[in-house]
Formats: sequence, C-alpha cells, structure tokens
Amino acid sequence: VWPPLKVLGETWGVVSACPFHCVCRNLSESLSTLCADKGLLFVPPHVDRRTVELRLADNFITEVGGNDFVNMTGLVDLTLSRNTIHLIRPMAFADLESLRSLHLDGNRLTTLGPRDLAGLVNLQHLIVNNNQLVKVSTQAFDDFLLTLEDLDLSYNNLRRVPWESIQNMASLHTLNLDHNLIDHIAEGVFGELYKLARLDMTSNRLRTLPPDPLFTGAISPTPYNAVISLNFGGNPLHCNCELLWLRRLIRGDDMETCATPAHLAGRYFWSIPEEEFTCEPPLITRHTHKLWVLEGQRATLKCRAIGDPEPVVHWVSPDDRIIANSSRTSSFSNGTLDILVTVARDDGAYTCIAINAAGEATATVDLKIIPLYLQSRYPVFMQNL
Repeated sequence: VWPPLKVLGETWGVVSACPFHCVCRNLSESLSTLCADKGLLFVPPHVDRRTVELRLADNFITEVGGNDFVNMTGLVDLTLSRNTIHLIRPMAFADLESLRSLHLDGNRLTTLGPRDLAGLVNLQHLIVNNNQLVKVSTQAFDDFLLTLEDLDLSYNNLRRVPWESIQNMASLHTLNLDHNLIDHIAEGVFGELYKLARLDMTSNRLRTLPPDPLFTGAISPTPYNAVISLNFGGNPLHCNCELLWLRRLIRGDDMETCATPAHLAGRYFWSIPEEEFTCEPPLITRHTHKLWVLEGQRATLKCRAIGDPEPVVHWVSPDDRIIANSSRTSSFSNGTLDILVTVARDDGAYTCIAINAAGEATATVDLKIIPLYLQSRYPVFMQNL
C-alpha cells in the first residue's frame, strides 16, 4: 500500500496498486491512473480495477484486448491516443459499462469490426480520428447508438461510413467526417438527428449533397438545432440544379468552390447566382429499334442517354412493369438490358426510360421472339434471318 503523497499542492490518496512508471492519485474518491508517455508496449496488467480515469496516450501500445480492461466497470474516461494500435480484439471493452469517453485518435487502426466496441453501453464521446480506417462495420456502434454525442472519424481513408447506424444516433451533437474519401451521403440520414449542431464533411470526394430537412428548414428549429454548422469545402462539387437547395441556405463567407461543370469550375459556390445552377434533361442518343431473337437465346436491348445529372435508365416490359434484375434478366447502369434466356412471352414492345432531376426521355424497342416450332419447321429460313 502506498502512503499518501503531496505533490504540487495536491494530496494524493491511498492507492492499492499502481503500475510501474505510472502516477496514481485518488481525489474525492475518484481514482486516476496516469500512464501517458511512459514508453509502454502494452496496457499495464496491474491497473487498479477501481480506476475511473485511465490515461495511456503517447506510448507504443500495438493492440488492446484480452484482460486489459476486465472488471473495470467504473472506468469513465479512457485515453489511448497516439499509440501504434492496429488491432482491437473483439469484446476488448466489454466490461466498461460506465465508460463515457474513449480516445483512440492517432493510431494505426484500419477497421472497426462488429464487436470491437461492444459493451460500451453509456459511451458519449468516441474519437477515432487520424487513423488508417478503410472500413467501419455497420454493427460497430450498435451498443451506444442512443447515448453517443460526439463522433470523430476525420483524417482516415473511409470511402463509406455506416449511414444506417449514424441516422439512429438520437443524441448526436457533433459529427466529424472531414478529410476522408467519402463520395456519397445517404439521403435523409440527418432527418431525425434533432440535436446535431455540427457536421464537418470538409475535404472528401462529394460531388453533390442530398437535400435534408435538418438543413433546409423543413424541421422546426429547437433549442438543439437552432443553428447548425455545416462544412463541406474541399469537395469536387458539381454545381447543378441538385445543389440549388444548398445555395438557397443563408450562409456566411464560406470559401467552397465548384469543380464542375466547366463554366463554373473554380468559382465560389456562394457567389454564383441561383439561376446558374441548372440541369439538362435526358436525351436518348442511341437505342435498339427492333430485334429478332430465336426463342431460348439471349436478347440484348441497348439504350444510351446523356444529361446533367447523368440519367438513370429503367426498362418497362410489354405488360407495363418495371424490369428488375433476376436470374433471367439483368439491367445495367449503362442502359443495357439483357434477357439471358428468352421465352415466347418476352415478345413485344419494351420502353426505355431515362430519368434525371430535369426530366425524362423515352424510347421504344420492339423485340420479336421466333417460336421454337417455326425454327424446326423452317430451318433454312431461320438460318437466313
């Protein structure tokens, strides 16, 4: 048992065990174990299980798990910043039911698996910036969806984030996703995050941002979201009519610029008049007109369209149904429809529909299926088709 110590005017209480090189203090019945910048290669095995605050920053710890934090049910603040952690073993934090703040910034994590953060049922602050993350599991945040207030995933290598989890973080106040490789935001993901006050998407690969009621004013202001800080500079924005909703927001002197179209490239987003945020309706430039196919063979129907934004192409069958991908049909993003094995009922007029934010265009393709009985009755004629 260590005797009471007095350092720099503070009385340091009695501590049952303190890891070598660390400093332990007990102030107001709250035990802190301070092991920052001690050259540690692993989490000290003899940390007092009653510790409320554990600081392990600026060491050389490479992984966490096993018994590192077992039975530390009273731990509230855990700092593992600026180590060389590349692995969190599943259930590593399973006993940390009281943890409010977890700092993992400045490490070498590449993934967050479905059970890596399991057990953190009261977590409020999760800081994982400045790692090498390329993937975050859709289940990684499941145990603290309703309690998390601050999430920092900035300065990583993320192309995708688990939007389906983020949209359920009802207490989220700050979301930092800046300096990643994100090129897509799920539509409506922020609609029910009524407490969100700051969203930072700076320096990603976003070409557009979907309109969201939280930013457009469709949600009535509350004490939580009366003022929302939205940062999206440093993205290759395509300034067309799809971003008109954003241009209409009241903003300060932000310095976001447009990357495309060519006539707006390099211009400050907020200085461009609303009437210049335009789109071009679809134009079908090429398509199959008529196609004869022997029953049982493949039929490939083509439809090419241009427009701004790039049109999405759908196909409608002769019985007026949207054609979905199946074991027999495949619809591709370039407008091609493949019917892998044709049958007699495939005969008829197909409609190609190209749609974007500015309108739609259609074209008709006539598919003729030659029945099997004709193939056997007139083989020479069939060969000449």
